[in-house]
Amino acid sequence: MAVNAGITDVGARHRAKALADLMVLDTPDEQAFDDLVFIAAKACDVPIALITLLDVDRQWFKAKYGLDVQETDIEHSVCRIEIDRGDMLEITDLTADRRTNCNPLVTGAQHFRAYAGAPLVLRSGAVVGRLCVIDTEPRPEGLSELERAMLRALARLASENLELRRTARVSNRLTELQAALVEIGEAIRGSVDAGQMASATAAIVGRVLTADRAGLGSVDDAVETIDIKTDWTAPGILSIAGRHRLDEYVSLREPLIYGDPLVVADALTDERAFSNLSIAMRIGVRALVDMPVREHGRTIALFFVHSAQPRPWLAEEIAFLRSATDRLEAGVARHRSDEQQRIVNGEIAHRLKNMLTMVQAIASQTLRSASDRESVYAFERRLMALSAAHDALLQNSWAQADLKSIATTVVEAIGFTDRVKMDGPPVALGARAALSFSLIVHELLTNACKYGSLTGDVGDVALTWEIRTDDGDDRLMIKWRERGGPPVTPPTRRGFGSKLISIGLAGTGGVDLRYDPGGFAADLQAPMRHLAKG
Repeated sequence: MAVNAGITDVGARHRAKALADLMVLDTPDEQAFDDLVFIAAKACDVPIALITLLDVDRQWFKAKYGLDVQETDIEHSVCRIEIDRGDMLEITDLTADRRTNCNPLVTGAQHFRAYAGAPLVLRSGAVVGRLCVIDTEPRPEGLSELERAMLRALARLASENLELRRTARVSNRLTELQAALVEIGEAIRGSVDAGQMASATAAIVGRVLTADRAGLGSVDDAVETIDIKTDWTAPGILSIAGRHRLDEYVSLREPLIYGDPLVVADALTDERAFSNLSIAMRIGVRALVDMPVREHGRTIALFFVHSAQPRPWLAEEIAFLRSATDRLEAGVARHRSDEQQRIVNGEIAHRLKNMLTMVQAIASQTLRSASDRESVYAFERRLMALSAAHDALLQNSWAQADLKSIATTVVEAIGFTDRVKMDGPPVALGARAALSFSLIVHELLTNACKYGSLTGDVGDVALTWEIRTDDGDDRLMIKWRERGGPPVTPPTRRGFGSKLISIGLAGTGGVDLRYDPGGFAADLQAPMRHLAKG
């Protein structure tokens, strides 16, 4: 016989949600709660005291004194009676009350005869159970006023302990989820494409949420299909990679259209899942979260998490999924933008090379009758140096270029890579400084080939650089040292190349040229604040 509970389905759902949020069901014994039922039993002079939590289909005892069982069916629960009223319940003779006289706990070996229970009321107002005392003999006079007051006080303590326990567990859970978000961010940054980003994110989300399946699917413009390239699954769980028609998932399509998350704790009890129940059961989904990915006001993708068992989803877990999805969305968008930028840069590079080649051809044609062929060759080589700097800048969207990369490209173009040694830290030069540096290196190298250490077979060049800080001002210091070449002397006249070198990096000056007996030396310096500009 079912107990005349006097409750509503709404109350039961609220209670189930509150219990799930507490994260207390099926947890080990805890001394704080055991102490409360011991005190309750002694204060009321009864053999049995329980902290009873009322789940959907069972009553579960967080703490018990004088009783060996851990739970019973909800139909056998005396604590369930009038639970939604939130008042003290007292039955002095269970055999004489029509609500309990046929209860197996009364007629059976447990021999319950008298009952009193104070409600467990959370700060939210939800009533999740009772702290009750039970006698094996009728108590016609019931509890005394003092006993009732003590029972209510102990119930309040039990409720507060449940709240504090949840706060501590949520704090630990938040720490875990925050660490997972950091891990997701690192995985996204380390991924080479959008597919790898999605796979890495799904694996981390699936692990930290102890889910059975997680993944990302792209949604077509009409929100008619979802295309899942790959998904993460726990061992033994079926993959659902492939294309799916959304008209098969009636409850899914509407949230996707409006961009709302779909959260289902149990597909068997959630009315939104009834139309899709056969599909859900076929692919092993009892609980799920679907998080839409939006762009320009429409859903373009869906991040999903599946569980093969019913489970409550904490508000903190939903927030974590939102953050994880946002990070993935930003990473994919950044990758898409970078890819588009690479295409644009490639096209710019191609057209720039064509333009420089055309300029070179026009110059050669125009100056083919010039008597000074060396000047023509010098002009062509300077165009090559500029082209090298352009290539380096285009690698970073024309914003900055690495000093060593520029120098290496210029040296490789002339062909002395084995005799020019370079050493220095990474230094990012702005567009203007990069172009200036490439031309200066070209002129220095050309002079070394014509007059300096690279004229013979044994000489070499050392190109080194460092950043020094003086009174808070970072300065780039560049040294060019030639060794093993013929004796050098200052030029008798200053050509274009000498003038170019003398004006320094990006026109900042700071140039010292020395024609030492051991080889030519050049020192260049400039403030980094000027060199980093575009």
